[in-house]
Amino acid sequence: PKPGATLVQVKCMARTRIPTPHGPAFLHLYHNNRDAKEHLAIVIDPAQTSDDALAAPPIRSRSLDAVWSETETEAERIIRGAYVGRLSPTLQRPSNPTCHHSASISVMTGVPSPLIRIHSECFTGETVGSMRCDCGEQLDEAIRQISQPITLPATSSRMPTIIPGRGAIIYLRQEGRGIGLLSKIRAYNLQDMGHDTVTANLMLGHKADERGYELAGAILRDLGLGSDHAGVEGVRVLTNNPDKVEALLRENIRVVERVPMIPRSWQNRKPKADAKNLDKYLRTKVLRMGHMLPL
Repeated sequence: PKPGATLVQVKCMARTRIPTPHGPAFLHLYHNNRDAKEHLAIVIDPAQTSDDALAAPPIRSRSLDAVWSETETEAERIIRGAYVGRLSPTLQRPSNPTCHHSASISVMTGVPSPLIRIHSECFTGETVGSMRCDCGEQLDEAIRQISQPITLPATSSRMPTIIPGRGAIIYLRQEGRGIGLLSKIRAYNLQDMGHDTVTANLMLGHKADERGYELAGAILRDLGLGSDHAGVEGVRVLTNNPDKVEALLRENIRVVERVPMIPRSWQNRKPKADAKNLDKYLRTKVLRMGHMLPL
């Protein structure tokens, strides 16, 4: 942290299973000491529900699994999400607060580091389906890519093996690149007047991008992902934004690879209603913000 700044602390308050079109995910809700927002982590990890031999350590929240009070009951732990396996009317097993998950299970040879994405909230793109941006598509595509099965090559002791994908999306409440929904809506009007996203933000007195990633680093550490400690895996980051990679490195997150995020609409560009808005948005990202996306 900067001199005089408070060290960012996060605590996972609840966790639950979410069925998605791409497979199961576990939604984690975090509180923190930096702002009053509820940030999220979407964890995709077969070890959460499988009793089979694990190819890699489970991705679990340290703060959620910790003992919160001397009087807490197993039922309280389970209800907040500190359980193992899959909940059912007949099966409820609380997690072990003393279990050091990463240290107790080694990574199978050939298993790639978890794939993660740092994603910022976008009401217009994710809820309304706005074509001014590709945020909704990127969120869905990130879940799909992380969920993809992984083929491990054959070794002297095993045949080629297919394992489920694993990783996490850190979902930060940073609407409009950090300027908030009110300013974002006003910026849209400026865009309709001919300005791009960067200029519109500047005209409203904001920076081109006001997001921060300290909370993302803290959440990743809580999940045991990318910490620069012995026995902890590095991460592959799904992004076109080099600033995100640099920000994670400053948070001492060990990034082993940047994986391009090529929007489906960019791969298969076809004439359709309002496509020019999305095209202008993506070109601005590349030409004015340094994103690594082929034009």
